[in-house]
Amino acid sequence: MNTAFNKPARVALVVEDDYVLASDLASKLSEAGMKIIGPAPNVQQALNYIDDGSQIDVAVLDINLSGTMVFPVADELSKRNIPFFFATGYSRDVVPPRFADRIFVEKPLDKSAIFEALSNCRGPAEKASGDHKNLILSALSSRESDVIQPHLKSIRLVQGEILERQFGEITAVSFIEAGIVSLIALSLDGAQVEAGLIGREGVTGTGLLGGDWRTPYAMMVQIEGTAQRIDVDSFLRLTQKAPQLRSLSSSFSRSLGIQISYTALANGRYSIEQRLARWLLMLNDRADGQVLNLTHQYMSFMLGVRRSGVTGALHVLEGEKLIRSVRGKVIVVDRDGLVLKAHGSYGIPEAEYERLMGFSLRGAENISMNSANHIPAFQSRKL
Repeated sequence: MNTAFNKPARVALVVEDDYVLASDLASKLSEAGMKIIGPAPNVQQALNYIDDGSQIDVAVLDINLSGTMVFPVADELSKRNIPFFFATGYSRDVVPPRFADRIFVEKPLDKSAIFEALSNCRGPAEKASGDHKNLILSALSSRESDVIQPHLKSIRLVQGEILERQFGEITAVSFIEAGIVSLIALSLDGAQVEAGLIGREGVTGTGLLGGDWRTPYAMMVQIEGTAQRIDVDSFLRLTQKAPQLRSLSSSFSRSLGIQISYTALANGRYSIEQRLARWLLMLNDRADGQVLNLTHQYMSFMLGVRRSGVTGALHVLEGEKLIRSVRGKVIVVDRDGLVLKAHGSYGIPEAEYERLMGFSLRGAENISMNSANHIPAFQSRKL
């Protein structure tokens, strides 16, 4: 029995579709004094092994199982706090951000590499000890959280504050904890409209990982709140040491680009009432409650329409008992009704965020999933 690592796991689940490789891996694990479950050649068989109640102390996952990715198995193992690592010929680029910090053992499998992976393999990425409200920071493993934490500074976001100026150099990155930050598109003649927004699900400075230190937008605090800020130099250095931070930040940048494109679609093809319904839903996704602190003037600025148009649209939504509008506040009364009112302008960017990031932008709140295609229920409704 090999004793290269302390306290070896007793039972290992092997998920591998190649019989020869699976047999070789099982042999190596047996040499480490482990009992083998499997090998499971496909996702469904692996899930069956997990569901049958057997004790599993660690799992070894091939990524591609006859054309199907193993990530549903990894998700199920994470839910059950069962540690695992990947044994694969693929690079880290193919895995979702939530698994970016997992151990990779490259094929062909070397015995010493397997033993080292077993020694270092731990449970699923632990939440940061600081219990961050920002979803990206809270998704980091404890190791990566410990790396970034000393560089973070808590700040207050004041309504109307400019975080980034159009065509200016980005000097700091902010992980939003509470409140809303708007990306404002400005034309040469001074016209402006909100192109996108960021809340606790994201981070500013989205072009940095692509090598762009300037922003084409103005970034303004729309709803006051808090954030964790880090200077650009420290952020870029840390992304070289923390693969999960880099992967999550890059995936968020992609999701924000999708959101911006669908804002353009909404502005060009949907009525004021439908756009307002979509916008209120987006704010509600990022808020802790149903009460949104918004003035008519501010909403007209963000939607790029006259104040009278916003007032009329609010009356329509209130008349349909979807919201209540009081001085300086909008209260969401019927969220499902707002989704219907948005008439398809809401849903795709939200589903894409979840696909890219591996968790809902509404945080801990559960969103029912369509079992057929893993798209949130609001997206599966044909409106």
